[in-house]
Amino acid sequence: MARRYGRAPRGKRCQLLVPQGHYKTTTVTAALRTTGPCALDLADGATNGQRFRDYVANHLVPVLRPGDTVILDNLQAHKVSGIRERV
Repeated sequence: MARRYGRAPRGKRCQLLVPQGHYKTTTVTAALRTTGPCALDLADGATNGQRFRDYVANHLVPVLRPGDTVILDNLQAHKVSGIRERV
């Protein structure tokens, strides 16, 4: 994230500001349909098993219709117990 090169007058040191790594993580979890995104959830921090379980129960399940397909990748939070039963 920091520049490796800069310009300065001859004989002067190049002074650049560098971010110090104090980042805020925001996680977006959403379901997609052919008509666009649905069941959107924004959360501060990373997704863990409990947060994903709450997302499925409170956001995803209410918008599911018969015949919908739910695809999960191999993220560790997707593998917690109770997700398959809720869907």
